[in-house]
Amino acid sequence: MEGFREGGSITRPPILDGTNYAYWKSRMTVFLKSLDTKTWKAIRAGWTTPTVTNENVTIVKSKDDWTAEEHELSLANENAINAIFNVVDLNVLS
Repeated sequence: MEGFREGGSITRPPILDGTNYAYWKSRMTVFLKSLDTKTWKAIRAGWTTPTVTNENVTIVKSKDDWTAEEHELSLANENAINAIFNVVDLNVLS
């Protein structure tokens, strides 16, 4: 019989230790969605650096020229990357 197991944290993502990927994936999905909907959108749809097109030439927009929405989406992407980078146990990568 398995003993009592502590529940998940609402502030720390679950660690991927390589033993039960399906379980980890479902918990990680819920964790990322709980950060905010824009973070989950960054995972699902991806994020690209804002650009501007002038005279048929597309260039990366200066951060000083980003809209509030572009700043929010960038932050959501950074939150997603941070959460993912911090969940992989070093033993999984070795």
